[in-house]
Amino acid sequence: MGDIPTVHDLVGVMGASPMSAKAFNKRKGAILPKLRERADPPPRIMRVGSGSQELYHANLRAELVMSGGTPVRGFKLFKFKVDRAIWSAPAWRAMAHVVVATVSPSGTTVYTDPNEHYEDKPEYIFVPSARAHRELTDEQLLSGEWHTGSVVDGPAAFCARFIAHERLHGRARSVIAYTPEELRAKPMVIVRLPPHFSEWHRLSGIRNDVQTLAEMMGATVFPANAAPEANAEIDAIRALAAVTKNTEACVDGVRGLKLELKCTEQLMSGELRIAEARRLFLSHYDAVYADVRTEQTRRFAEWSVLWDKVDNGAQPSVS
Repeated sequence: MGDIPTVHDLVGVMGASPMSAKAFNKRKGAILPKLRERADPPPRIMRVGSGSQELYHANLRAELVMSGGTPVRGFKLFKFKVDRAIWSAPAWRAMAHVVVATVSPSGTTVYTDPNEHYEDKPEYIFVPSARAHRELTDEQLLSGEWHTGSVVDGPAAFCARFIAHERLHGRARSVIAYTPEELRAKPMVIVRLPPHFSEWHRLSGIRNDVQTLAEMMGATVFPANAAPEANAEIDAIRALAAVTKNTEACVDGVRGLKLELKCTEQLMSGELRIAEARRLFLSHYDAVYADVRTEQTRRFAEWSVLWDKVDNGAQPSVS
């Protein structure tokens, strides 16, 4: 919800675009029971708003205050663009989304989306659903402090592989599931970038967002409302606690923290020059990134065992 859409590098997946009314009408018999309760309002064709996506949650809160409306949680529908030589059947994605409902003087319920969308299309299909992130209150959903995600459906083997692939690529992309009940939001965090990491990220040419990659490589993370000052001296005890709380890391971040503490001590004592410390950090990041890629490969291979079960009729699931 409000996250920038990604270009998926899973083989045979070329992206996704908002589902058309024609495509929805062909599949709504399968889509709606998957996403909504019987008592939920019917799906709507919505028009995008003009508010900046960077202020997604603030725009919703402002619209609620201005209109006196109520938030409506649900899903925005996308259709995957796939290579039909690899994936023979269509697949779709339902991304958690929120709009605002008001009642007109005539008694008609009107839905408004105050936010612009990244796709260059003025309309999209919105499915109201009380099942969308039921674990979050409306206040939490509108706070901007949580990563919400998507439900994926289509051929069972495709879903299992796609979900496994996304869960290997950081906190935001990992919020993905086969059913709304399995979809669990994750809190947003502040990632403390270690020394010279931004430079290494720029030089490496890796496409991942710098904070996402740093977290995957074991950087210290803090709750969004409890981050240290950017220029504050590192607190070894607090940093160690933050490293151990990094549940999205593919590797142990303690090694990097020890390197930082050692270099800081040696720089202050004059035993180490800045240029040499920079070289040590860049070399460390090269090695850690290689370890991350190895761990991603291992996890993907482990999860792929589930595909055999999927092919035999089991429900896609990656824990």
